[in-house]
Parts: sequence; structure tokens; C-alpha cells
Amino acid sequence: EYNIQLSEVLYGLLHGLEVTVRNAEHHALTASYGTPTWYDTVPLSPYWRDQVVTAKKVPGQPGMVEKPGKVVSKLTFGFWIDLVQAANHRRLWVDRKLSHAFPNAKIHRKLIHERLKAIQLLRNRISHHEPVLTSACALYNGDGVITLPELLECVEWVCVDTAHWIKAQFRYAEAERILDAVKATGVSL
Repeated sequence: EYNIQLSEVLYGLLHGLEVTVRNAEHHALTASYGTPTWYDTVPLSPYWRDQVVTAKKVPGQPGMVEKPGKVVSKLTFGFWIDLVQAANHRRLWVDRKLSHAFPNAKIHRKLIHERLKAIQLLRNRISHHEPVLTSACALYNGDGVITLPELLECVEWVCVDTAHWIKAQFRYAEAERILDAVKATGVSL
């Protein structure tokens, strides 16, 4: 029951985090490339290039192309995470200033990527109805644990005001209460 409650409560927070990250990356690359259709020229793997082609298609209207905002929303969280991976360090993070998507991050790109991957694992566990509870006031993502403050910190790297808004509007305190309640049971998870 606690796992279901916690998964439900985290949905809004993860939603806000994902939208914040993808929009920040989109805006940074739009500024760098000088066009909101930067995804047409950015160096991508064949897999992600195919995903962009698919995202650009307007269902039921052959030959029509989605507007950039729609393309951005159709691309998966994994796409945005992979833009921050080591293979893109020089060509996107440095040369194309993708780092500007995270203006408040005082850490290396590698750590941002690792945190985003940890969040993606947690998000996927919740989506697949898997356990995320631990007895340590942290969330199990299948590979390790991540804390609520670490989730919020990821948003702070983009915008502190947005992080405060997400914390206030998306049941953060309720998630804390659930984690505290699980810890208080003394059950070892």
C-alpha cells in the first residue's frame, strides 16, 4: 500500500522534473543552433535520428511535420538524458552550450548524466508498478537509491524557482511523510 501511495505521489514531481529538463535542453540548443529545429542538424545516433523522424510525423497526415514544441514533447526522457552523455561532451555540452540548460549545476556533466539516469530508472520502476520503497527514507530505482532532495536538486540545477514550485505543488511533503512512515515501521526493505 505504501509503495502504491508513494508511486502515485511521485508522479507529479517526476512529470515536472522531466518537462523542466527537456524544455531547458531544448531552449539551450535552440539558442546555440539559432533554430527551434536544432534536432534536424544535431549529431545523433541512428536510433535517436529515427526517433526524431518519427516524432516529426503528424499522425494521419502524410507529408506534414509537427511544430518544434510538439516534437520536443514526443521525444522520450531517454533522448534528453542521452544528449548529456559522455559521447556528447565536446560537441553538445561544450561547443553547443548544452551546459546552459543547467545553469545552477556546480558539478561535472558526468554527474548530471548519472543523476538523470537514476531518475529515469526510478520513473520506469514506477511506470511498471515495481517496488520503489526502502527502509532508509530513499527510493529504490533498481540499481541503487535516490532521495527526494536529489530529485528536487536536479530541477534546481535548471531553475530554483521551478524547484520551489514543484515542491509546493506536487505533493513533495506527502512523499516525505510516506517515506517516514515506512521507516517508522522498522521493516527492513
